[in-house]
Amino acid sequence: MMDQKLNKRRIPSVAMRAKLIAKHNNQCAMCTISGEEIPLELASITPFNEGGSMTEENFLLLCPNCHRYMTMGPKEIEFVNFLYQVIKETSPDQKIQLEAIIGESQRARADILIEDSRNAKILIECKSNKAITRSHSSKIVEQILEYGKLIGECKKVLAIPGRLPNEIKQNIESNDIEVWDADYLIKNFKAGIQKADSSYFKMLLTAITGGKEGSRGQDLLSKLKSCNPGRKDCYIYQRLIGEIIEELFCPPLDKPIQEVNDFTKSNRRDFIVPNYATDGFWSFLREKYSADYVVIDAKNYSRKVKKSDVLQIANYLKPHGAGLFGIIFSRKGGDFAGCLHTIREQWMVHQKLILVLDDTDVENMLLSSGGAADLIGAKIEEFRLSM
Repeated sequence: MMDQKLNKRRIPSVAMRAKLIAKHNNQCAMCTISGEEIPLELASITPFNEGGSMTEENFLLLCPNCHRYMTMGPKEIEFVNFLYQVIKETSPDQKIQLEAIIGESQRARADILIEDSRNAKILIECKSNKAITRSHSSKIVEQILEYGKLIGECKKVLAIPGRLPNEIKQNIESNDIEVWDADYLIKNFKAGIQKADSSYFKMLLTAITGGKEGSRGQDLLSKLKSCNPGRKDCYIYQRLIGEIIEELFCPPLDKPIQEVNDFTKSNRRDFIVPNYATDGFWSFLREKYSADYVVIDAKNYSRKVKKSDVLQIANYLKPHGAGLFGIIFSRKGGDFAGCLHTIREQWMVHQKLILVLDDTDVENMLLSSGGAADLIGAKIEEFRLSM
């Protein structure tokens, strides 16, 4: 009974911790510092919404520094080097160049360039980002196409250690660029992954390989796709968003409070999520953007969110109340004129930060190994840098 409760709360049991300490000789799995010198922490390799399990195989024993490094994600060059080694181990007869100089009158540096026995070339651009937004993916496509022009005829590839939402993946592939995501790498380079040196990416892909089919994230995504935009399914959508935010945000955030009114009862929001995080992304969000609570609205519109919808949630955001950070979940996102203009105005004049997340953004969070924090962080970056 106790184990079931621990599983539900996603906290490893005392017995599992003891096994991991013995397995790693009470040392950090990355830097090997001893647990006698510094308290070690348990870190999940694959998040639970991504199919990660509450099993010994999905956890590492890490020191606080390595745990933060793993949470932030390794440097991109580390993924480039890992993939280079995996391809070399899988196809030793191919000519494979790491950080190859391409072009003549104008030059650039490609992450990986492969030339097979028939002199056919494969250009591989690597991105280690856990969450890739539409805006980011468009820039990646432009970069790969430019590199392709410098090389001439070649197969163009984007390699990532995670998964992409279907819309973003299809957009990339429509530009004649193959996507080598985690599933592709596992299927086509399994032997090379097993032979590669121990690294974050080897542990990540190995964990995904051993993960269970039909993860919680995939189940929620399936429910989202079967929910029709419009008034008829508005309550189904609202309940589903509640399940999704609890899956993605909690912990470290507390369980969502549903349908909360302010004192005058003139403003009501679908969900209020208490933010008592003591460190990491959510703690930063509370300190920098007054996100004492995350105020959330769920709009199952068949249209885009408009100015009036932004003003509704803005009226609830108060420095002496729930704080100044809100999220609108909407099927089709926000319109450019009214919605975006009002969001910018609320930030510039009142320091209220409001994000609008559409179905593709939700899919990105459910599929990304970084969960909600990566996507929300990327959306905030895009917004702030556009001001």
